Amino acid sequence: MAAPPPPPLSLSSPSPSPPAIPSSLFFPPPEIPVLSFNSKFSELSKFHHHPTISANPILLFTGIDSPPIVDTQTFLVTVSVLVAISLSLVLGLKGDPVPCERCAGNGGTKCVFCSDGKMKVETGLVDCKVCKGAGLILCKKCGGSGYSKRL
Repeated sequence: MAAPPPPPLSLSSPSPSPPAIPSSLFFPPPEIPVLSFNSKFSELSKFHHHPTISANPILLFTGIDSPPIVDTQTFLVTVSVLVAISLSLVLGLKGDPVPCERCAGNGGTKCVFCSDGKMKVETGLVDCKVCKGAGLILCKKCGGSGYSKRL
């Protein structure tokens, strides 16, 4: 006669089922408010109230018994988003950039000593020593950006 098979191995001990959450915590009984109108055709109007979540929504993520805990990742993401939004608002409220008056927004003037950054010498073409091969002499007022500095 064959022996019965051994019971299945379990890595965790059996635990009791989690306590049931009463539905009245999230869905209060519907209320029917009565409104009256003071007019010639006075009537009572009834509105059906749909059940809504009356508890704090953070309880849906943390549970009923535990206090809401903000972990490091949530904190860092929240702070990063707030910093990005505030920086965007501050820079947006500064207004449009003003082009430089000296270079008219070009960032500099075309170099007169070369053509497209190359100078002709006896040995061939080399980078211009004046504009360093850029073909443009940078404006000293705006630093080559083309916009005047704003305070």
